[in-house]
Amino acid sequence: MQDPSRLEPATDANFDEQLYLAANADVARHPVYGNDPWRHFDRYGRGEGRKQLTRAAAGYPATRRSAKYERFLPLLDASRGTGGAFRFLGDAGSFPVAYGGAAHGLDEYDDESANPGLGDFVETVRLNPDKLYLDVGCGRRSRHFDNCLYLEVYPSVSADLIIEPACRYPIADASLDGIGCFAVMEHMQEPWIAAEEFLRMLKPGGLVFIDYPFLVPVHGYPSHYYNATREGLARLFDRGFERIKLATEANQTPDHAIHWQLSGLAAALTDEGVRQELTGMSVGQLMAEPPGGPFWQRVLAATPDAARSMFAAGNTLIARKL
Repeated sequence: MQDPSRLEPATDANFDEQLYLAANADVARHPVYGNDPWRHFDRYGRGEGRKQLTRAAAGYPATRRSAKYERFLPLLDASRGTGGAFRFLGDAGSFPVAYGGAAHGLDEYDDESANPGLGDFVETVRLNPDKLYLDVGCGRRSRHFDNCLYLEVYPSVSADLIIEPACRYPIADASLDGIGCFAVMEHMQEPWIAAEEFLRMLKPGGLVFIDYPFLVPVHGYPSHYYNATREGLARLFDRGFERIKLATEANQTPDHAIHWQLSGLAAALTDEGVRQELTGMSVGQLMAEPPGGPFWQRVLAATPDAARSMFAAGNTLIARKL
């Protein structure tokens, strides 16, 4: 029987595969969950209040973030970013660490992105504990790995490295085995520079994992600059990379785009009668209404300018050179 003093509640913040397995022999023996303890914790362990072995009992360094800082310290290179120095935001010699100028504040966002991350990337990180990875624009991750550096432009609870908004990163050349960036590049002012940076930071043979939105409304903060077609995404990574996969995944299919557009537009309408008219129509009826016709004129009259921009099919710019 386990000594209770050697155990602690397993949480999203402290979860460690080996410590969890050490305290839960039934999971370790299970042919499915023994190979993926997070899957068991996510489905059952969290709700059951499962525990894991403490770091001290396992002989681990005192804190997880100080050990992780020591591991990634050789990769941190202030000269490769936009300028400035690193500074500790908590205990010296431990993540989180800030770099460069001022980052955003969490209060500047409507909400914080929170998800476990792209499955292919998560599994690659999990199955290669001796390799090093970077998660760019991590938001709040529900699953963390000691061999992955989590980077953000605001002080997310998941972030190890917090930088001023920029497309250049204070990470050494050819130092990473993989980089993940999910639904973030549309918010970058210069995503083509970020793509070049990803190439610079990867070791030969290193992998890049990208989720890049296309037909989605304006969203997020500080702004939303560039959506990309499938061909546009490929173009960003056609130099220096051998393509392994280019596909529309389950979270990117047309149903997501249609649902986001229609539900968002309906929620934005200022006229309840028009909202009910819109939501009460069948798909066939909606498709039969011509753009610019009487029905859509009523909808647009009840659509605030911010929503017109958010769900627009396009925009026009006329400018004069100074």
